[in-house]
Amino acid sequence: MHSLFDLQEKVVVVAGAAGAFGSEIAAELFRRGCLVSLFDKDEDGLKQLVHRFSPAKIHHLVFDATEDSSCSDAMSDVMGRWGRIDAMVNCVGVFKIIPSVEMPADEFASTLNANLNAAFFLSRNAAKHMITRHSGRIINIASVSDSIANPGYAAYASSKAGLSQLTRVLSVEWAAYSITVNAISPAISDTQLTHSFLEEGNNRQYALSRIPMKRFFEPKDILGVVILLLSEGGSFITGQSIYIDGGRTIS
Repeated sequence: MHSLFDLQEKVVVVAGAAGAFGSEIAAELFRRGCLVSLFDKDEDGLKQLVHRFSPAKIHHLVFDATEDSSCSDAMSDVMGRWGRIDAMVNCVGVFKIIPSVEMPADEFASTLNANLNAAFFLSRNAAKHMITRHSGRIINIASVSDSIANPGYAAYASSKAGLSQLTRVLSVEWAAYSITVNAISPAISDTQLTHSFLEEGNNRQYALSRIPMKRFFEPKDILGVVILLLSEGGSFITGQSIYIDGGRTIS
């Protein structure tokens, strides 16, 4: 019987694969029989990740998501390996929290470059190949900060709000090609990316106090929604920002 959530033999690109979210997603996709292309600029982290999987079903590439040409070359490399791109999951991003009056202009710009520009470059270069097949799935990892405001989050929140709006625009542009484009917006997690911030002052206590379920988001929490959005079960969902936040956005 055909399963609504079957991903067997789907070709999925995971960008930012060496990070906490990307590596968790990559492992689950591999378990479900996907052919996975892993992208990251962290060469050492990528090598460590690749060793966990069968070489026959894994393809990896070191690249810079903030360069349009690098994204174009990477997608072409995927086509050379698998012959198609069924889906792309964008986990690329940075997390920099600095009071606005103290934030250097280049820090603001670099945050938007990593969290927003990269998403555009990745999405459009993946879509160029999906359009020819009239089929594809794109997922961007956004944040609850796309809709809520916290002090010091000027760059990060702006980039994630832009990412969620970019997701909606692209979903409208590419719907005619049966390409869905969605965002997943998690609450804050305690990972390598955020740990130093959470250890400062009362940040950890404050962050937990704002989540009704009283725990941080964990990378494994994202898997159910990723599977839905990549599978037949999610074929009519597009342009959405889906919050996985323990109630953070309604508290």
